[in-house]
Amino acid sequence: MIHVNKILCLVGLIGILGLSSCASSPNSTGMKNRIDSKNRVEAHKSKLELEQAYRAYTTGQFDKAMKLAQQALIRIPGEPAPYMMLARICLETGQLESCDRLLGEALKISEENPDAHYLRGVVYQRWSRDEQALDSYLTAWNKDPNSVQSVHYLLAAAETLMDMGKLERARDLLLPKLGYFENSAAMHHLLGTVAVLLEDHEVAIRHLNQASLIGGLDEIIVADLARAEIASGRFRDCLKTLGKLEMEMGAKTPTWVYQLRARCYHEMGSPRDARTAYVELLRKDPDDLSAWIEYGATVHQIGDMDRLNTCADRLITLAPGRCEGYLYKGLIAIELENYASAKQWLTKAKDVAQEQNLIPLLTLAEVEIRRGDYGAAFRLCQQVLLHDPQDVHAQSLADAIATGSLGDMP
Repeated sequence: MIHVNKILCLVGLIGILGLSSCASSPNSTGMKNRIDSKNRVEAHKSKLELEQAYRAYTTGQFDKAMKLAQQALIRIPGEPAPYMMLARICLETGQLESCDRLLGEALKISEENPDAHYLRGVVYQRWSRDEQALDSYLTAWNKDPNSVQSVHYLLAAAETLMDMGKLERARDLLLPKLGYFENSAAMHHLLGTVAVLLEDHEVAIRHLNQASLIGGLDEIIVADLARAEIASGRFRDCLKTLGKLEMEMGAKTPTWVYQLRARCYHEMGSPRDARTAYVELLRKDPDDLSAWIEYGATVHQIGDMDRLNTCADRLITLAPGRCEGYLYKGLIAIELENYASAKQWLTKAKDVAQEQNLIPLLTLAEVEIRRGDYGAAFRLCQQVLLHDPQDVHAQSLADAIATGSLGDMP
């Protein structure tokens, strides 16, 4: 009996040792469960770290975002998400080589990742490698052509073609996809921009109007629409477009609205209305150089010499290296028949402008005619024609001086 008990005890002990051995085996279910549980915890932690990294990235805390994304990468080295987050941070901070390397790692894990191809296109574009950028954008599009996000890949490809000067190809890339993205304001906006550059203004207006209807009164879209309407001669439509934006934005109306309004009135033959628009513009932005130049041309057309003198003084202060302020001073002196003063101002304008602006030369030639120095006037006309042989006014003036028929000219 004692012997049997010993055997039973021995068998029991072997059984216990066997169970213990099974429980500690690497292939046991318990070990697998523990590993799976650990992996789930690590994946969850990495997800939280990536979410925190994204929040830090979007608020400009790039060092913090980088640290969190690196921690996530250590936890899940076989997933593309940490590489993509790190690549975005590097792209934003100008570390293009590192960004390209990280995108390569993400694509090794998943070649079908459209975002990785898209971001690589951005890197190539910043390196001015437009053909490679285009290939990457089109690859991103082909990997995921049916999602809402894919329109961005397509638009990026079209914008690259535009940068390369291939406007027709950009248009031909977008148009077949328009039916699928009919409600995309960005698609219509880009097609409108391409049409503007191709000088197809009616098509441009149609697309830009549609973009505005879909996207609301977006400032950039409305600006492009208004400029297209001016280019096509639809000045009243442009004034309506600008009026809608001004009504929407109120006191926050951007200054370009008044500048385009003034140009509309000028083209419509209403310089006094244009003058009012320039006054509104310059009240908002008294340092707008182009507005002062255009304002000066408008008040000169009206014959408002007091305001022209204000423009001249302001331009000489703002831009002493430009010719317009001195030119306007010369025009005022001509109006006062003070030709000596006019010659001084216009000579200064000519010297400052050199060949960049030939108007001071021509105006100076007319002053010399009024002073009776036809030889000086003829030589000035010849200078103009040397820089621009197609200048009709200079050629007519030179011919009239040469033939003694100045009295026949208007």
